[in-house]
Amino acid sequence: MSTRLDAPNLESLEERQVEQQLADVETRLVAHYADQGVNEGRVRAIVEQVRSRFADARIRTFVPILVERAARQELAG
Repeated sequence: MSTRLDAPNLESLEERQVEQQLADVETRLVAHYADQGVNEGRVRAIVEQVRSRFADARIRTFVPILVERAARQELAG
């Protein structure tokens, strides 16, 4: 008996991993910028705004790192 994952299961697993990574990015940025006096709501709003730019990305693997980099640029500026 094989434990092969079919394509839909593999895609949903990958999407869950990306979602968890995005949640980790948000948590990390909230903690980092709280130390600098930036309101948590502002950080979350910027992460959501940046994240929406990648909503239609066909390849989702790199979305978390792209979101983190873009959000950090927005928050630094």
